[in-house]
Amino acid sequence: MILAILVITAVFGATNIYSYINGKEGLEKFSHIIDEYVYLNELGEDIITLETEVEKYLSSKSSAALLNYYNIHSKLSEKAKAISRDNSFSEYDTMMKDISYMIDEMLKEADEAINAKRGRSSSEYNNHFIRTYKISEYIKFYVNNLLNNKLKTGSIEYEVISSNQERINVFNILFIVMVIVFSIITAVVFTYKITQPIIDLSNAAEQISKGNYDIEHINVETHDELKTLATGFTKMADSIKLHIEGIKTQAETEKRLKEQEMQNLKMKNLLKDAELKSLQSQINPHFLFNTLNAASQLSAMEGADRSSEFILKAAELFRYSLRKLEEPVTIMEEVNNVSAYMYILKTRFGDRISFSVDVDESVKEQKIPCTIIQPIVENAYIHGLEEIEEHGEILLKVKDYNDTIEVTVKDNGAGMEKDKVMEILNPSGDKGSSGHVTGIGTQNVIDRLKLFYGISDTEDIIHIESQKGVGTSVTLKIPKGNFTNIKGYGV
Repeated sequence: MILAILVITAVFGATNIYSYINGKEGLEKFSHIIDEYVYLNELGEDIITLETEVEKYLSSKSSAALLNYYNIHSKLSEKAKAISRDNSFSEYDTMMKDISYMIDEMLKEADEAINAKRGRSSSEYNNHFIRTYKISEYIKFYVNNLLNNKLKTGSIEYEVISSNQERINVFNILFIVMVIVFSIITAVVFTYKITQPIIDLSNAAEQISKGNYDIEHINVETHDELKTLATGFTKMADSIKLHIEGIKTQAETEKRLKEQEMQNLKMKNLLKDAELKSLQSQINPHFLFNTLNAASQLSAMEGADRSSEFILKAAELFRYSLRKLEEPVTIMEEVNNVSAYMYILKTRFGDRISFSVDVDESVKEQKIPCTIIQPIVENAYIHGLEEIEEHGEILLKVKDYNDTIEVTVKDNGAGMEKDKVMEILNPSGDKGSSGHVTGIGTQNVIDRLKLFYGISDTEDIIHIESQKGVGTSVTLKIPKGNFTNIKGYGV
């Protein structure tokens, strides 16, 4: 029986190998024919393109036509060089060799026509163009003949491949039918020998599935895999019986442990509940923010529009201050936050302070670290304008300069001495005063920008111009680029 199976397998394998080799050879031949056909077709199209571009240039003297001509000239020249010019008895190779020589001659005549046109010799370039056209017609005639030959050759090759494949298919069908018949006979013989032991095993498995582990041992008289299976099944049943008894004992122990764990969990839940209630009793910033929003809405409902707007700006300012400093924001978000801050100041102090903004459209969506403009504006007010009684001005400009963005905050306030400016620019000096909204000073802004952009020199980040009694201008120089979230820089 094993020998018969091996013979069938060998015959089937040999058939498949023959089918594969035959099919592969046929496909390779057919593929080669297709490649040559495509090559010839492209060659014919290139010849036509050359004629067209030469004619265009001769008629219009167009620079575009001349450029196209040189491109197709180079392409055809390379193709002509690639064609073998060795002696051959093959009709295809002989005709291709003739085509290569004709291409060389055609390109030569075309060049002469182009040069004559440049020299304004109309009769000469016309003669060269006529010769170019005649040669191209010969080339196209050769190409068309070769294309027709390739079509005929391809058709013949396809018929041969189809005929061989049909014979192989018929043989495979006959072989499969024989295998099926043999398999049916073999299955009938073996089924009878293995059915009864399997039925016994199935009945025993059904008893085990019902929880009855006291089953009789299954006896199999054969000495094959079925006997091994029956012996293993009996041992498995005995093992399961012992295992079930052990599980019952373990379950009782685990039950007592679970009861103890439940008591512990109840105690932990009580502690967690107490902690949660303690946390809920604390007023958090988000509660205050929501309260401001509610106050704004209430003011609007009561007709106090200015109060509503003031509270709303305060809520926006407070919400912005809750953002994490390591998260990126757009320049426009920073500017809007500063505008909210200045609105509150103008509401408080009226015409004492004016505020203007000038932001380039190209930088509005640029990502920058959070809260870097607000502290500068706060310092401009606190140290520059807070003591001024009237006509205080703060100008915020954000400009796009090639690889950098310059943020300038300018005021007409008290100004600073040169020593104070140097003290601010010195990283080892005083960290500077903090604002009354953000709690962040100028030095903090400098440190974060230096860390974020990997810049060590303070002068590459900030520039300060100030004159006592005239005012101060602070410019932040921010490199362009994608935001990289850096955890851990100073806040």
